[in-house]
Amino acid sequence: MKNTLAIYAGLMLSGFTAFAQTEATETTASDTHSFKSVHGHEVLPQKGDWGLGVSATGFLGYFGNLMNGNNAAPTFNNANGPSAFSIGNLGGMAVMGKYMRTSTLAYRVRFQANFGSVTNRNFVAKSLPTPDPLNPILVEDSRTTSSHVVLLSAGFEKRRGAGRLQGFYGAEAIVGTAGGKAVYSYGNGFSIDYPAPVTTTNFDNGNSSAVSTRTKENFSGTTMLFGARGFAGVEYFFAPRMSLGGEVGYTLGFSTNSKGYNTTEQWNSGGSTTATVTTDKYPNSGLRSFGAGLDNVNAGINLHFYF
Repeated sequence: MKNTLAIYAGLMLSGFTAFAQTEATETTASDTHSFKSVHGHEVLPQKGDWGLGVSATGFLGYFGNLMNGNNAAPTFNNANGPSAFSIGNLGGMAVMGKYMRTSTLAYRVRFQANFGSVTNRNFVAKSLPTPDPLNPILVEDSRTTSSHVVLLSAGFEKRRGAGRLQGFYGAEAIVGTAGGKAVYSYGNGFSIDYPAPVTTTNFDNGNSSAVSTRTKENFSGTTMLFGARGFAGVEYFFAPRMSLGGEVGYTLGFSTNSKGYNTTEQWNSGGSTTATVTTDKYPNSGLRSFGAGLDNVNAGINLHFYF
């Protein structure tokens, strides 16, 4: 056991010594933002370089889980979703692009999109004159809920630091849109024999009953988002023009929501052979909200490449 510990200690000491020697031989030019490795490669991004960044959280989790066999593919989760907009989760795919105007000033754009669609299905008894309780015939009801959030930001960042660890700060403007709707489909239709067919009344728990009116479509309206965000963070360049880093920000956000609508269907009590479809409007035209808050409190890590 002592021999094993001695071997590990020796290996660690050798590694630290080699690392220290490598760092000692790296040189810093008169320009404090020109930092070269022992092989003569420029480590930091320079004037005219382009950068591409994504969240590294999924990659780090992927490599960490390789040891326990849980090696699901990494996901591009956004670590910098503004929390000022009170419309739910703004996470999703996020990509950042940068252009180095100088070695200390970068223009940046960020795009993130969150699209989702979920279908809930529930089986109910088919409307029949004489249903067989021992051999019931079932039909399917469904609800498809879809939503989207798209955000685009543009701004600048200033950089400072003389080595591999670089600090930055800046500001950006944010615009975006969000919305969602739910579409319902039912297995039992309205008819003169069944003016109140058996229908799913709650897709979350599967409850059903005979109803005379039911929802066909629910549209929540389109939300427009506007905001301004200040941020600060750090990047560590572990290889030439490759870095891991993170940032925190504070966002002031404003949103306005257009009018939504709800479509229902019911049997025409006048005795016709078709269902009457009516459309009602939500009284939410001109709905506005304002918020402010920190983002990235979960300490997400970003991966950047410069070329």
